[in-house]
Amino acid sequence: MEDTQAQQTPPASARKKTACAECRQQKMRCESDPGTLDPSACSRCRRLKIPCVFSAPFKRTHKRKRLQELEEEATTLKRQLLSASPAAPGNPLPSGDAPPPRQEEDIDVSRIPTAGITRRNEPTADNDPTLPRTIDGLELASGIIDDCFELYFKDYHSMLPIIDPSATPNTFYQHAPSLFWVVVSIGSRRYTRQPTLTQALALPVTQLILQSIIVRTKPIERMKGLILLLNWPFPSGPFYREPSFLLSGALLHMAMHCGLHAPTFSQDFSKAYLKLPEQELLRRAKMWAYVVITYQRTCSANGQANLVSFEIYNEQIHFETLLEKLPVTLRIQIQISNIISRAHKTLLDLGLLSMTPQQERTMDALLKGFNTELDSLENLASSSRDQVQDVIPYADFRSVWDRLYIASARQDLVVMHFYKSATTLDMQSCMLIFNATSSVLEQVRDLDRDYGLHRICTQFLLTITLMSLACMARILKGPFAEYLDQTRGYNLFDTGVRFARSCSLQKADFGERCAAIAEKIWKSKKVFRNPDGSINITLRVRNRFSSGPWHDTVSCWKEEFFDPECIHYAPGMDIETVTPSSATARLDATLAPSSAPSGGLSNFSAAPEFLLNDELWGDLGLGLSDNWDVAGSSLTGSRVRALIKGAKVNLGGP
Repeated sequence: MEDTQAQQTPPASARKKTACAECRQQKMRCESDPGTLDPSACSRCRRLKIPCVFSAPFKRTHKRKRLQELEEEATTLKRQLLSASPAAPGNPLPSGDAPPPRQEEDIDVSRIPTAGITRRNEPTADNDPTLPRTIDGLELASGIIDDCFELYFKDYHSMLPIIDPSATPNTFYQHAPSLFWVVVSIGSRRYTRQPTLTQALALPVTQLILQSIIVRTKPIERMKGLILLLNWPFPSGPFYREPSFLLSGALLHMAMHCGLHAPTFSQDFSKAYLKLPEQELLRRAKMWAYVVITYQRTCSANGQANLVSFEIYNEQIHFETLLEKLPVTLRIQIQISNIISRAHKTLLDLGLLSMTPQQERTMDALLKGFNTELDSLENLASSSRDQVQDVIPYADFRSVWDRLYIASARQDLVVMHFYKSATTLDMQSCMLIFNATSSVLEQVRDLDRDYGLHRICTQFLLTITLMSLACMARILKGPFAEYLDQTRGYNLFDTGVRFARSCSLQKADFGERCAAIAEKIWKSKKVFRNPDGSINITLRVRNRFSSGPWHDTVSCWKEEFFDPECIHYAPGMDIETVTPSSATARLDATLAPSSAPSGGLSNFSAAPEFLLNDELWGDLGLGLSDNWDVAGSSLTGSRVRALIKGAKVNLGGP
């Protein structure tokens, strides 16, 4: 009997072991034994630092289904977070969402100099009252829509007057829903009553814009929405990447598909013969000008060459006559775009990867010729201002933008001297770069001081500010710094950092990230050096054209703080104990954490996630990685769970 029972009872080593829940979910081998009195966690659970749980009733969760559920839960929590946001008018943005606003009681953004200010005619309560609207489950009350429209036309419209200020929100929504939501989104950027509204609108509005590209009706209105969004894009976030460069190409192709590049031959792009009046031809030529300017600026901001030959169309006799009838400011801007586009294509043909002395001399002659064209534009702006000075009061204000755009174009050209070799980059070239950069930063400083430019700053103005910071840091750390006005440069660098940070809409967005990078680079004593420790301010990143200095600066920052093996400094020199000059010490003091604006980050080690994530590399144009061709969702389950946890904390949930 005992022998029979012994045969029926298998030994302990022969019993089938049960894996923990996590190993069963992943179909992995589990070496832990639940049959013991105190089973230890398996090696996989210990490595992942998760509980090792044994459960008899077990059901495997489908990954894709679970990820979809997490995304839906995150979307729901985002909507709840928006509805739970403070509604007290006039309250500043919370420090967790964006840097605190500056004191601006005496600043009226509507007084900013523009080519023409158009006042919005407010509809009365009995005349077409605004209706509430919903996008992707997010409902906006009529009061919020009216507020956003009012903010847009008060602060932003005069910088880019391409839509009708007399139209009501209902009219916009009826004829162009995508344009309606873009206007609401731009107006919400500084809307203190709903500080999280811009973030909540980012993904659904971007998706609506992408869908509108293939819609047949109202192409002009859809292009207007694209132009506005490219000038005031959404802050990037974990659910999306800022798509300006991609959308700019779509904008250009939409314009050519509609025949805007040949307005006098519109019948070639229409199913019926069109005989358009001159006013309509001017409207289409003006729209083409805005498309050209926006596309060129977006390409330059992303460090890409504008390879479209706009002068082929713009210099045709029939089109040139129309362009001459456009406002002077718009004509100057489109000529600037043509100059920069021709310069990039010429330098691309010349070769920037490795330049011989002969190529460098050729580049000097080319840059001199392009700068001469900019001088002619300055004369045009001055003569036009003098002609209307007696007719229009304060007409000099109109030339403020002209001077800024011409100064930024001049900087765009002179920074190409950084592509020279270290032996041929002389003091004269550095002086040209220093003067051009100082001019841009001074004009940005004056506009921000007098009119609060940071509140309505376009992506283009923010980009040229960042390029100016990169150039200024490189020049002031270069071999000819002692021959420059260092105090002026240090003060302008400090002003530029503060301006970039003040353009931020939410914590850790593009403006704040780049301001923190520029600040960190300035405090570094290891950047712009060869392996032997000698100073070298020429560029290693040589495929980004005029944005090369900024992208090269980002590369230096990345190598120093995240790739220690790439750091270059002089042998035997203790970099951390180098005594800074008095002027350098003054700027270091102004950028110290004690005096930095609240919400600004001067110590990266305190918040590594502020920089080390996928959004950062994508925003800096470094989205390409070693697994870029691997299929799969970039939004992993762990990332979604972290977002849901953060949203629950903000909502006061468990």
